[in-house]
Amino acid sequence: MSILSKKKIIGLTGSMGAGKSQVSKYVAKRYPVLDCDQVNAHLLEKGQKGYQALVKKALVPLDEKGNIDKVQMAQQMFQVADRKQRIEDLLHPLILNEMQTWAQAQTASLVFMEVPLLFESHVESMFDSIWCVVTNQDIALDRLQKYRHFTASQAQARLAYQMDPEVKIRKSDVVIYNNAGLDDLYAQVQKALEREESCVGL
Repeated sequence: MSILSKKKIIGLTGSMGAGKSQVSKYVAKRYPVLDCDQVNAHLLEKGQKGYQALVKKALVPLDEKGNIDKVQMAQQMFQVADRKQRIEDLLHPLILNEMQTWAQAQTASLVFMEVPLLFESHVESMFDSIWCVVTNQDIALDRLQKYRHFTASQAQARLAYQMDPEVKIRKSDVVIYNNAGLDDLYAQVQKALEREESCVGL
């Protein structure tokens, strides 16, 4: 079992637009799920540890109220040399600490963490099992434009910056293909859940 506790801790990852959030919503009906994007967002709020660290290093733009301008921040992370790496070097240890604290507090036999940059952050050792959600690139591009309101070039840039999905697939214990609609997606998730439950005697 995990180095964090006796429970089985499952990491949920995948590239942008793959459908991790849909899988999380399904799983969350039965088991606790931590969304690391929400953890990151909380750390960026005014006065929080992430905010303080980034402002101290002058790595983020602020709006007129002193809050981090997340739109400008995102643009700079992809446009300014080494800006993305410097920000992540400060935020990732803070996020990791939040993940560990949350996992230790859970009492369920299965707990999940949605971690978009799981492999990129080198936190594989935290998990007993890793699920990877994948989809065809054209579908991912369409979703990013439709639901995240990126332009085509913005969507392509973000996908190009991420780890090759084929590499993620090889590193994962469970692969869920999200190309054929929600019914098919949920059927795959249900089967994966049943396998994990059998492993812990549920």
